[in-house]
Amino acid sequence: MEIQKVFKIKPEDPRGLEPFKSWEELEPAFEIKTFNGCFLVLAHIEDTQFERLVGIFQSREEAMGAFLTLAMEHGWEETPESYCIYHAQESEGKLIAGLKTCDGISTYQQTNVEEMVQRMARVHRVVAYSYDVVTFIKDIYPDIDSKVYVIARQIAKKLGRAPELEDLAKVYGASIESLEDKLNFIERLLENPVRTPFGEVELPELSFPLEGC
Repeated sequence: MEIQKVFKIKPEDPRGLEPFKSWEELEPAFEIKTFNGCFLVLAHIEDTQFERLVGIFQSREEAMGAFLTLAMEHGWEETPESYCIYHAQESEGKLIAGLKTCDGISTYQQTNVEEMVQRMARVHRVVAYSYDVVTFIKDIYPDIDSKVYVIARQIAKKLGRAPELEDLAKVYGASIESLEDKLNFIERLLENPVRTPFGEVELPELSFPLEGC
């Protein structure tokens, strides 16, 4: 298990933070990363360590679940390991959405968009270029805000503004005529730095907490 939390001030001794100081049986290994003045603390705990708690809990899995619940109450989250790329557009009054996962690209219409949402729910991060496309599915997936990584939002934080996806594609000389093209291009933007008409920008890692610090 690996969990993470972002801080404005670097913790002197992460072992003294909750929930670790309340779970003395565990021996987490800590790593601290920096980005834009934030300090990201990662705590890795071998799953076998939770076997020490069997007796207090009925199983290792129950102990892990209890620990993770407490950690989340203190602002920690599981370190994201999986993601998908999402984009959507309207065509002749109908919503056409696309999802790119490790299994490839799938497209959806309004009649089966809930199937797409179910696939989104299985990954830690949903990557979209702009928040506009997120509004299409907010009604059926209200939790999307807790996992969506919006590239345009990250660009705007650094440069004060973000270009349209089409203008960004011109900088890269990329063709984004089809929905599949757009999904592939959006994934390409995850390779830092991002080149924009306003200059280059370094985006936070995909796994970095969405709220920043």
